[in-house]
Amino acid sequence: MKHLTYLFSLILFASCTKKEKYAEIGINKSETEFVEVRNALDDVYLWDMKNDTIYPNEENEFLFKKNISSPEFATIKIGDKWLKAILLPESKIEIDYVDSTYVFKGENHKGLELLNDFKRPFYTIKETNKYKLDTTATQIKNKIKSFKEAEFKSLQELIDNNQVAKEFADLMADEINSFYALRTQEVVLGKQYEKMPIKKELIELFNSTLKSYPLNSTYKSSNWLEYVRINLQQKSVYDLQVHETITRDSIQKLYKNDHWNKVEFDLINNYKNPSIAEKASANFIINTAKQKNFEKSLLTIFEDFKNKYPNSVYTPYLQPEIKIIEDYFQKIEGKMPEDVAFIDGAYINTMDELMEQLKGDKYYVDVWATWCAPCKREFKHNDELNDLLKAKGYKKLYISLDEIEREDKWKQDIKYYNLNGLHLLANLDFFKHFEQNYSTEKGYVSIPQYLIIDENGNIVTNDAPRPSHLDKLENML
Repeated sequence: MKHLTYLFSLILFASCTKKEKYAEIGINKSETEFVEVRNALDDVYLWDMKNDTIYPNEENEFLFKKNISSPEFATIKIGDKWLKAILLPESKIEIDYVDSTYVFKGENHKGLELLNDFKRPFYTIKETNKYKLDTTATQIKNKIKSFKEAEFKSLQELIDNNQVAKEFADLMADEINSFYALRTQEVVLGKQYEKMPIKKELIELFNSTLKSYPLNSTYKSSNWLEYVRINLQQKSVYDLQVHETITRDSIQKLYKNDHWNKVEFDLINNYKNPSIAEKASANFIINTAKQKNFEKSLLTIFEDFKNKYPNSVYTPYLQPEIKIIEDYFQKIEGKMPEDVAFIDGAYINTMDELMEQLKGDKYYVDVWATWCAPCKREFKHNDELNDLLKAKGYKKLYISLDEIEREDKWKQDIKYYNLNGLHLLANLDFFKHFEQNYSTEKGYVSIPQYLIIDENGNIVTNDAPRPSHLDKLENML
């Protein structure tokens, strides 16, 4: 009887144990120290907080394994190269390095190659211009349709030649549809900057797109979080403006007073589906914190998040980012570093005027702003940069493009990041002159931007390597 009971228990345990279904990525590239795989935690990508760093095993293979119950999108970083992948349960993606190129192998290798061939540009000014003359819903739909059809044609060729499995082909179709659903909505909402309110037929296109491609899709594509953001945040903000609950001026005031984050957090949590609202909230907090604006409002918002979602899997990953903000406010209470000096920029209206004052020394110039996250990410290389500049006989000059209203924030960031060197807060005339004469982009300024100035006040280059590219910079100095 005891044996029967024991056997029954084993059977019951086996039936209740969920089978592990591993997705694998195997990479063969001996000269790489490690590989990173950025994969989602319950549909949310948590930046570097959820990166898996993979080192080679005894077979000199970089092997990533993850137990998943359904397909997931992931990105793979090998050296400076980023690759896109769709993970399938109980399936392995193999990548070889052949003739300086990464080659996919395995059942769906052609599909993975096509996935990486798809162009997915952010909706920048350049992308906006593609749709500038499209003023009707029909024009926008037809243009989007032409782009989609080209991608579906390439996918259909793989299907017809039996070069991709049906399940993978369906996921590729989801990737195509989700991207162009997002792009359609981006185009529509972008029209508000041409004329408010947006034409009714365009808003109907926005809404019909959401109806055709709802947020609660089974497969969360590479664009899913941005698609959620545009619907829960951007569209909600637009609606508030249309109903005159807020204005663009009031938004700017809320932003400057650090009240805007709370508005967006509340808009997200007005959404009817609490699971999606939780994911969107976590994504909002991590993305906002990663901008390194060190907004005190995020401390309160994080407490609200924990109260709303007490068992959230995201909380341990958000906590370190919140701790950084807490540390920031402690550090800025201290003194300004001794090696920091300020130039009064109120009456310096051109780069030429500034260089005239600084003749006699060579400078490495960092053009930045407190709202520029990529600018501030470069500061982590400052120790090595300082050593290099000292060895080469250069001084540092920081030019901030912040508005005068952010002067206090500007000085706080200088203190927090220990930005030793000369500092100038550019006035509006200086900014305009710099944009017209020294920007690396036509018609606007893209920062961070770095320049090298010789001892005679001449600009050697207005496109110097970043601190993160010290080898290139050393060769130029």
